[in-house]
Amino acid sequence: MLVTFDKEQIEIIRSLKGFGTEDAEIVRSIVMAYLSEHNYIKQASIDRDRVIEESDRKYKSARARGNY
Repeated sequence: MLVTFDKEQIEIIRSLKGFGTEDAEIVRSIVMAYLSEHNYIKQASIDRDRVIEESDRKYKSARARGNY
C-alpha cells in the first residue's frame, strides 16, 4: 500500500517517539494501534478463529467417516 503525506504530516510522523525508527514502521504502528483500538483487529482474529474451527470440525467429521 502506498500513501502520500505532505511535509507537515511527515514532520509530525517523524516526531512521534516509541512507534519505530523508519517512516514505514511508524505509520504501520499508528495504523495497527488505530485498528486495535477500534476492535477491527480483534474482530478479524475472531473471524479467523471461527473459520479455522469450522475447517477442523469438517476435517474431523470427514476423517471419522473414513474420507481421509
